Amino acid sequence: MDSSSYAPGYGWRSFAGVLLIIAGFFNCIDGLVAIINANRIEGVVNGNATLPITDNVSDWGWVVLLIGIVMVAAGFAIFSGAMWARVFGIVVAGINMLVQFTYLAHFPFWSFTMILVDMLVIYGLVVYGRVELERR
Repeated sequence: MDSSSYAPGYGWRSFAGVLLIIAGFFNCIDGLVAIINANRIEGVVNGNATLPITDNVSDWGWVVLLIGIVMVAAGFAIFSGAMWARVFGIVVAGINMLVQFTYLAHFPFWSFTMILVDMLVIYGLVVYGRVELERR
């Protein structure tokens, strides 16, 4: 297949899908670590300040784990090329961005990195997400 058979923006959409899958797996790992090591992490985090939204690290871990699972599903759905999948990917990346933003003060490097990844995903899906019209 030559490159002329691909729709415009195919590379960016694929890139956004792969980023969503990778970020989703990272969120799953981050959530599992928070759930498994909740007692140890709570002592470190709560020794300095309280967490936003919830002071329970285990609850935060479950939220991040569930968002990660949904992000992986959205990333795979983007490869279908359907408009609903791109909209779903944008919504999921936006939700992850908000969750990471709430923890920016406590985990700045990780949260900032995930916010940048979410911004790239949203850019790739919005700017290059138009539906190709059939030629008649």
